[in-house]
Order: sequence, then structure tokens, then C-alpha cells
Amino acid sequence: MKTNFLFFLCLFAILSTEAQVWAPSGATWHYDWASMWYSGYVKVNYTGDTIVDGKSCKILKKERFTYDWVNHIYSNNVIGYEYTYLENNIVYYYRYGKFFKLYDFNSVTNDSWKVAGWDSSHPCGDTAIVVVDTIGLTTLNSFSLKYLTVSPNQNATWAFSSDTIIERIGSLGYMFPEPICVVDLYEGGALRCYYDDSFGLFERGSAPACDYITGVEDYHQERNFFNVYPVPATSIITLEFTKHIIGKTMIEIFDILGNRMKAITTDKIKLIIDIEDLKSGIYFISVTDQIGFSMKQKIIKNVP
Repeated sequence: MKTNFLFFLCLFAILSTEAQVWAPSGATWHYDWASMWYSGYVKVNYTGDTIVDGKSCKILKKERFTYDWVNHIYSNNVIGYEYTYLENNIVYYYRYGKFFKLYDFNSVTNDSWKVAGWDSSHPCGDTAIVVVDTIGLTTLNSFSLKYLTVSPNQNATWAFSSDTIIERIGSLGYMFPEPICVVDLYEGGALRCYYDDSFGLFERGSAPACDYITGVEDYHQERNFFNVYPVPATSIITLEFTKHIIGKTMIEIFDILGNRMKAITTDKIKLIIDIEDLKSGIYFISVTDQIGFSMKQKIIKNVP
């Protein structure tokens, strides 16, 4: 017991002495996004500095880039600005006329902090509590970075869409807490990429490029390569290749947050896939051939 205590004490001392960085020059995040018949991504980037309530804040611009699968239209719009700052290893953000903690890298296991939602009139309420489960160090792009794993407390109505939060990058889900009392209502999905001028590019591999959107040309190419039916489906889907495939193919199903739900390797030209265990909602089926070429289609799971 004493040895464990000393280990965590030393780890906390190391974490506390490292200099924190938040939204430096060039800082840009890309996140997955999809809703109904729209797909695309959310881009958040550092655009400048300002003073809010006496604090020198980093201005983060949030934009959504989408493709409408029904009308075949690309669009983008600014969905808001966030005012954030770093102080004593804590990242703060501005909601409801005051600052809340976004990420607290001083936290140790079982600590908690209050996060704020979108607005005080939201059906999920205005605040919630997140609890720290573990702390540690990781290395990305040759940088040693602190990380936390967190979870919502028992009665929380807001939560981070990933349990992992990393120094400099933030949550591996969306940057800000999302509502969990309403199904399929969210501002952004899983992190695709992070970049800043000194850190360089960090990609998670969930999309062919940070700013990738499946559009008209991609859509027709993918439809000509394989078919998936029925859409929507309740318990099984059939995937059938319309062109000859050489070697084995990896088939993966992802949810709208970028979490991989199924993975199958096959050399068949027609395959029946059981999706009965998936929750109702929108998913993407990805097919990757043996030379690494990848294609995606959207599927919809309905509960019978």
C-alpha cells in the first residue's frame, strides 16, 4: 500500500511540474460529424486573443462542413466561438457569463470538476460533474503529455464523448461536453486530427484526411464498388461487391463518434453481417482492400 502511494505521489509530482500549453499558434482540431442524411466534420481553430472578464483568452472559432446526401449540396457555417484560457494547469471556458473548468490537469484519481452545457435553457440542464478515473503520461509526436481518463458522475446529463483527455489536444471525443440526456443531439464527434505549429500533425486514422467529406464523386465510386442492403436494416445487412476483389478485405463498422463496433476480414464477394447487437442509429461501413484503398457507406440501424 505504501509503495502504491509513493508511486502515485511521484507521478503527480511529475505531472504538476511540466509546463502546460493550450491553443498555441496554428492550433486546429478536426472532429467527425454526421446527422440524419448529412455527413462532414467540425473544425475548431485558434483565431486570436481577447480579454473576457479580465482574463486573456484564446478565441476558438467553430465551423461545420457538411454534405447533404439527399440534395447533394456541400455547405459550411460558423456554429460559434469559444473563449478559453489556461491557468495553473487548468483550461477554462466561458459559459453563462462566467468561466468553468474544461480540463483540470491538476486532478488526481477520484477528483471531480463541474462542466457547463450549451445554455441554461437546454433540456439537459446547465451543468454536470465529471470524475477522474486515472491519470498518466503518454507520448505523441515525441512530446510527453499528461492524460486523464474521466467519466460522468451518476446523475450527469453532460459528458465528454471520449473518456480520454490529453494535454494540449483535449478530449479525444469532442472538445466540449455533449448532452447525454437526449439521443443523437451533439455539436461534434470524435477527434480526427490535431495540429499546431510546434507540435505538428496528430492523426487518429478515422478519416482519409482531416477535412474529408464523402461527396458526390466519392458516393458514386463507392456505390459502384460495393452495395449494402437493406438500408435501413433491423438485424442483418448484406454487403456485396460489384467489382472483382483480389485478396482479403477488411470490413469495419463505425458509429457516428468514430468508435469501431465491428471488424471482419473476408475474401468473399458477398457477406451477411449481423448487426442485431447495435443500437438504433447511423453507422458507417468501411471497406479496405489489401493495398490500403478504403471506401465508406452510411447504414442505418432501426430497432424492430
